[in-house]
Amino acid sequence: MSKLFRFVQDDDVLKSFEEFKNSVLLERPVVIARNGDYTLFLRRVSDDELELTTENTKKSQVTASRTYVVSDTTKELVARGTRHACQKMSELSDDDVNRKRLQIWKWYIMDWQLEYKSNTKELVEKELHWQEDVNDNRQEILDMESFLHGDYLNLGNTLSLIDKYLADDEKHKEEFRKFAIEDIMEMTSEDTRDRSLAEAEQKRQEDGVKKHTYRFTVSVEASDKEHARAALLRYLAGDDRIKVQK
Repeated sequence: MSKLFRFVQDDDVLKSFEEFKNSVLLERPVVIARNGDYTLFLRRVSDDELELTTENTKKSQVTASRTYVVSDTTKELVARGTRHACQKMSELSDDDVNRKRLQIWKWYIMDWQLEYKSNTKELVEKELHWQEDVNDNRQEILDMESFLHGDYLNLGNTLSLIDKYLADDEKHKEEFRKFAIEDIMEMTSEDTRDRSLAEAEQKRQEDGVKKHTYRFTVSVEASDKEHARAALLRYLAGDDRIKVQK
């Protein structure tokens, strides 16, 4: 899923309008948040009216907008509207991701059916019926879900599949290739991060708490090194009569 990037917090939107309405907002809108191809803008309609606009910047389409009369609203109402707009923007972005991802999966299913068409009926029946006792070590054809997940996350396989089914559609082929690269890299990077954290925690537990060596520098008054060493030892033992300079 695409990530939401915020530039102005919900509670600061009305304040930002008041601050920039006679300067920046006279020239251009201010970006409140981004998510995928969508951007939430703060615009100046008039000195007493602001507008929140959600746009698909890739398609140059306005998908939603709402205006507020400043003298007739509150910070809380604008913050609530901003929060709702961000939620809706995230939903729209996730819908776009899911539609593209599902289309690629449909191509994988077509390939899967072509590869195993001789026993498709048998495989479908296995998918539809519940089995109480299943041997996890059985060497059968991989189930459809594992097939999809495994192959989709293999970037080379997915790009090859896109090239195959969009061979005559250069525009959409590049669009799907770009989408697949970004989507798979995001999904696998999260897996890698989680795996790295888990491995680090396991190593920490196996190694136990490591001890470190620390050096402290102090000065003591003494007639020679031996007297100084003895005084320092007494100080470390808790003799508060020994005066040290840290």
